[in-house]
Amino acid sequence: MTTSARVARINKSTNVRSIIELLLQRSLIRAGFRLAPGWAADRAAGLFLRPWRRPGPGRSRYVSRETPFAAESALGPVAAWSFGPTARTAPAILLVHGWEDDHLSWAPLIDRLVQRGYRVLALDLPGHGRSPADITGIPILAAGVAAVGREAETIGAVSADRPFKAVIAHSLGGTATLIAATELGLRAERYAILAAPNHPRLFAGAMMQMLGLSRQQTATVFTAIERLIGRTMDSLYLPPKLRQLAVPGLILHSREDRTVPLQHSQENAAAWRRAEFRILDGLGHRRLMTDEAVHSMLLHFIDSMAPVDAYGPKSDAAD
Repeated sequence: MTTSARVARINKSTNVRSIIELLLQRSLIRAGFRLAPGWAADRAAGLFLRPWRRPGPGRSRYVSRETPFAAESALGPVAAWSFGPTARTAPAILLVHGWEDDHLSWAPLIDRLVQRGYRVLALDLPGHGRSPADITGIPILAAGVAAVGREAETIGAVSADRPFKAVIAHSLGGTATLIAATELGLRAERYAILAAPNHPRLFAGAMMQMLGLSRQQTATVFTAIERLIGRTMDSLYLPPKLRQLAVPGLILHSREDRTVPLQHSQENAAAWRRAEFRILDGLGHRRLMTDEAVHSMLLHFIDSMAPVDAYGPKSDAAD
């Protein structure tokens, strides 16, 4: 059996186990609301804040040599890796994956960036890959991104007068990155954000529907979530924060994305005055991380060596 076939088989079996577990949790939580509503709300909140462990691709996909390091956040260690040149003069790029992925998802892009002389840093967000966490949530993910940004200065990848050349982030990792940039001191010359939701209620509401909870039960769970993450979900809404970003941005979103509605990126782009917004076709949600044409667009955004027409025709831009 080939490696790709084994990975597909693992993914299929993992998805089946996830569905079975979700059905069991649904029955347990709905019964709990009849007997112990507080316990059931906490159970549902914990389920929302705990990512499924998605099997990652093998490390054999890497051509570039990796050097592991760890960053300490207030909530525990964050595993990270450095690729490519270590000279202080090498411009540094930070890659941030999305929910239920890990740094391995960026393997093809890492190699392309290293080939162009960039030092690439990539992390496993808290609760993902090799970064432990009992629960996660956007504030916890953002703290992990900010911790890696601080550690990058310690290891000489960036400095006070030489920030990241760019940060590239996908999905909920993009949301966490923008929170880290606007609230926690993460610094970069520019940010590329791929299909980032701008409000945690998107996923929270979807999970409550999957659990079959009523509106009143959902409100109780939302209160439990906010208690666990230490702030309101509304305080994490991105557009008001993006109005303060003075650096260039690139926002990419596929028209067929069934995970994060296109409206989220439209709202983000409207608030972020220096962001270029492009709507793509046929990529869905996760393929944005691995598509070669998207990689060329990202290289064009950060690297003058990329093709000048990498963005594609202007008609693909958002209205």
